[in-house]
Amino acid sequence: MRSLKTSLAVACLLGIAPSGVFAQTVDGLLRFKPVVAGVEYDIPADPPAVAACKIEIISKNGSGYALRDGQGQLLRKFVDTNQVKDASGKANLDQWSYYKDGFEVYRELDLNEDKKLDECRWMNSGGTRIAVMSGGAIQAWKRISAEEASKVLVQALLAGDPALLETVMATPAELTALGVPKGVVDQAAAATETRKGKLKDLVTKLGWSDQTTWSGLNGQMPHLLPADAGLKDDLMVYENAMISASKGTKGTEESYLLVPELVKIGETWKFVALPAAVKPGDGPIPLVDASIRSALYREAAPEVANRDPKMDEALKKLADYDAAKSDLLSSTDVKEVLAYHYNRIPLLREVSKVAPAEEKINFDRQVANALAEGVATGKFPEGIKYLDGLIAEKGKIGSYAALRKIGAEYALANDEAGATPVAVQKKWLGDLKAFLEAYPKSDEVPDALYQLAWTSEVNTDEDEAKLYYARLAKDFPDTTTGKKAAGALRRLDLVGKPFDLKGTGLTGSPVDLARFKGKTVLVTFWATWSGDVKRETPELLKVYEAHKAQGFEIVGVNLDTEKADLEAFLKEVPTPWAQIFEPGGLEGRLAQEFGIFALPTMILVSPEGKVINRGMRLVSQVEAQLDKVLGAGGKGVALGPK
Repeated sequence: MRSLKTSLAVACLLGIAPSGVFAQTVDGLLRFKPVVAGVEYDIPADPPAVAACKIEIISKNGSGYALRDGQGQLLRKFVDTNQVKDASGKANLDQWSYYKDGFEVYRELDLNEDKKLDECRWMNSGGTRIAVMSGGAIQAWKRISAEEASKVLVQALLAGDPALLETVMATPAELTALGVPKGVVDQAAAATETRKGKLKDLVTKLGWSDQTTWSGLNGQMPHLLPADAGLKDDLMVYENAMISASKGTKGTEESYLLVPELVKIGETWKFVALPAAVKPGDGPIPLVDASIRSALYREAAPEVANRDPKMDEALKKLADYDAAKSDLLSSTDVKEVLAYHYNRIPLLREVSKVAPAEEKINFDRQVANALAEGVATGKFPEGIKYLDGLIAEKGKIGSYAALRKIGAEYALANDEAGATPVAVQKKWLGDLKAFLEAYPKSDEVPDALYQLAWTSEVNTDEDEAKLYYARLAKDFPDTTTGKKAAGALRRLDLVGKPFDLKGTGLTGSPVDLARFKGKTVLVTFWATWSGDVKRETPELLKVYEAHKAQGFEIVGVNLDTEKADLEAFLKEVPTPWAQIFEPGGLEGRLAQEFGIFALPTMILVSPEGKVINRGMRLVSQVEAQLDKVLGAGGKGVALGPK
């Protein structure tokens, strides 16, 4: 870690530690570096930029100093936050902060006044992780996202640092505490003994060098394994993800790391097994039998051991194919992806033929999905014929294939040269209505009703939308879609009526719209993953600043699934208005209560507490509405949904 001599040298500037040598100059302060490698922060390099920097004494909320660049943006802040004195009667610095573009991205902390580094935190564009430090090295993580865990893994491989690697590997004890099957725990324990020796070979095969940098973690959305599957609690996992890295000027060809499984343990994501190197031209990638989901299935269904050998043989063929061709899934060549799915179909059909009746539909649906995706690319027109064959089989697969065919043809028609969007959509809606008539009792009815309802609402045909929402709410009241449909009906009927909104704020305290009585309030349902929200938020901030003096307020209802995502976003883009956050995201209580299907959804409420407008999705619409309402003396006159 940073030497005690150096720390005390910097602190001398404030007279809170013995005298130092170089800390009293800007150049001296800029010599300080994070203890942890890989932190991205601003370092002014050219002499004029260094000369323009200013040292600022801090006296509020502790004592210390800040270093700013010529534009006044923060570069460093080193502070004694609590003024606690040591045995010799002197105070010491206990917090070191580094900045990028004026935002703090990394912080080091001495938490117990022992003059040793105890914790490192990343924030804003730096990330979300919190590291536990000892002896100048990371020992464990209090919080780390899946993406950040993959970055740490790459850093550990490049540095040849097995200790750092182990901080992002799930230990046998942790897996046992999660309640995962014993076979997975035993395999993790065995791998721990041999992992250190595999690091160099792995980096060599990848062709990485000291110029390599982490690029990202790519994969499908995480899965939730429910506790009643045999676990101690619900468990979140990533399966078959891919880590990519940029190899810099010394790289010769692209390579990746295939991640069999990542699990969430508390607020940390960890790898269950060491990823495998993947390079173009490689042969079949050996399957890593560390799938918690598969192990749970085997334990829950011991009769599988006595399954028909034909089923085992068919499943093995499918598994071998997936292992050998997994690299095609990340290909940018549509034909290669299409070939992967097309060649997988006969293997799925072979499994379906010998599968028990209750399992058959799952494999048949995969066939229908592959066919539909192929048709949608425009490079597999014969897929329609195969989908028709599934439809002709009737039953559960017939209705499923029929709805997938409608979606594939709609996507294909939209991509055709000279396509008229209005005409294409009209045909698609007609096909959905015909589907409901042909398959009125099928499992896919809620999905078809939702598509009709939501599209009708977007097209401002609200009478039609209400018919479909009403059918969803009546016939499927216990489903998530049915509950949200009931909420949508309530939302569509809000204009001119009192709006009651209560929820839990970021700090756990209640947020009640009633306390804003007398002000015009915009309620915005949003999430950090929405591209539209990210694009519109800076504009919404401008509208807020322009109208707050006229009694305008905003209340956000955040629909992220992870509170950490919201907190990280707000650190980077601070918003001055109240935020409600409750678990569940788009399936949570408030999303269901008001039928929120798309983000952002914005509702404008008058000073009297009645809804003025409940159909806005753009900040420009909000601004136009405010010009009418606040221009009329601030009185909230109900102006309708538009």
